[in-house]
Amino acid sequence: MAGRTQLTAARAVTLVKDPSGAPAVDLAKVRESGHVDLAKRADKAGLALSRRGLGGIRAQAMLVLDHSGSMRADYKSGAVQTLVERALGFALQIDIDGTVPVIPFDTSILPTVDVTVDNYSGVVDREIHRGWMGTTNLADALSLVLAEAEKTTAPIFCIVVADGGPDSKRATTKVVCELSRFPVFLKLLAIRPVDYFQTLDDLDGTKRLLDNVDTKSSTPELDLLTCTDLQFAEAMADEWDTWVAAATAAGVLS
Repeated sequence: MAGRTQLTAARAVTLVKDPSGAPAVDLAKVRESGHVDLAKRADKAGLALSRRGLGGIRAQAMLVLDHSGSMRADYKSGAVQTLVERALGFALQIDIDGTVPVIPFDTSILPTVDVTVDNYSGVVDREIHRGWMGTTNLADALSLVLAEAEKTTAPIFCIVVADGGPDSKRATTKVVCELSRFPVFLKLLAIRPVDYFQTLDDLDGTKRLLDNVDTKSSTPELDLLTCTDLQFAEAMADEWDTWVAAATAAGVLS
């Protein structure tokens, strides 16, 4: 237990909730601009969050997106675009600026693309999926999230979309453990089951300050691409409430 006692919060941010439970973005305006399906997804996110006592919660949404060669078919089929749209729908409920910075990565880190209501349609083919696809350097991508966590004024809800294990499990695990000291919740979405993601979910409590990971894998029981919007929202919200409680107790949130 000696390693466990040395883990302390690196910094704290204030958790903000709108007491009315209202979404972060005015969904009436989203509907008026013609994005009805997006607004419906945000509505379902609100329902899933309220069931966990998280109605009106505010956070900075981020998406770390695997661009490795094994994902080629998922980009071509539109699966990645679908997940980006679903992530944006969830973000409209929690992120006041309605923007999801998408960090694509393969062997290197690709330019970040800010996805919003105004540009989400076709954004993957237009701005993210270009040219050569490399390996899975997840550790460096999460290091960018860590850099943001060192200066954020709000909790970060970080979504990771991938289909396989990283180039370096050791380096990735190290970053995930360091992130546990910051106000960052990691939602790992595996297009196909990834054993390593479940390993991160189940990491020994002596290695990190608190449980900061929840993994959801696309399976016949819960296909992340074809499940209902409410099922997707429930999967996204799952365990965030327990992280909020643990992060508050650990001094990561105030």
